[in-house]
Amino acid sequence: MAQTTFKRNAHASFFTLCLRALPARAQDYDSNRVTIAFFCLSGLALIGKLNPSDEERDAWIEWLWSLQAPDGGFRGSTGEPAGTPGNLPSTYTALASLALLRAPLDRLDRPGLHAFLAACQAPDGSFSPTPDTLGLFQNDVRMAYTASLAAKVAGGTPSFDVPAAIEFVRRCETWEGGYAGRPGIESHGGTNYCALAALSLLGALDKADVAGSSRWLMQRQIGGFQGRPGKLEDVCYSFWCGGALATLGLASLVNEEPNAQFLLDSQSPIGGFGKEPDVHPDPFHSYLAIAALSLTSAREKLELEEIDPVYNMPLWARDWLLAAAEAAA
Repeated sequence: MAQTTFKRNAHASFFTLCLRALPARAQDYDSNRVTIAFFCLSGLALIGKLNPSDEERDAWIEWLWSLQAPDGGFRGSTGEPAGTPGNLPSTYTALASLALLRAPLDRLDRPGLHAFLAACQAPDGSFSPTPDTLGLFQNDVRMAYTASLAAKVAGGTPSFDVPAAIEFVRRCETWEGGYAGRPGIESHGGTNYCALAALSLLGALDKADVAGSSRWLMQRQIGGFQGRPGKLEDVCYSFWCGGALATLGLASLVNEEPNAQFLLDSQSPIGGFGKEPDVHPDPFHSYLAIAALSLTSAREKLELEEIDPVYNMPLWARDWLLAAAEAAA
């Protein structure tokens, strides 16, 4: 039966529980703990339930700063071996989490962050998660996106080769009109979002194939969205595809009613969202389902915070990061 109620309090309890302790079934993701924290903090922020005590907020902020690596990036978890370098995805989610907690960024090693971002760029303009993995299979548009956003927070002129980064993203466009993770492979909903958001952050959105991208993205809507042709709906793609369209200024192309209904039907009775109805919830899909709803006209009815589709965070958190970067310039 179709769900009509948004389970705000249950979602708040779910995110809070995941913030305080990963369930045993999720221990394999400990190296990504800061990213899980970002999903939970941002999910709470979007539903208006991010109100930790001063003691809890200070403890989270100290934990986030403990992840700042000597190379200028951020690690994924304090459980990683000593000397583990920072990586681009964790750097993005750590910076976003600090903003969500309204933490002063005076402890950010900006010169180190600039150096780290430059060291992650390969000669072809792509980025790897860490400087010691250049040229490996993880060099894709996800890393271009996280590097481009971190550069905004670092402030000033980016330390990496911006034209090369733009050209790498453009080479990821496929004959279908979408964007792949790397040149020569198939388009995917998540990589379309990362490619278009990266171009926006790099000041090159005018170089995107708007007609081709929007056509490919709209072909992914069933009720919710699929990640690629022939796949089933998954709530995360309501954000990846919807966010990509919003980045292009074309959010109105989404058929909102069936998309919102699919998302609401994927709520769990215990709080959180599964990837589809009747699937166990997890922080990743829970956050992205709420983020997708905040991109639609359902945002006001459900009393959700407005989200910036490019930065993937509430408007006030984006402004917190950019104000800190401008003040440090």
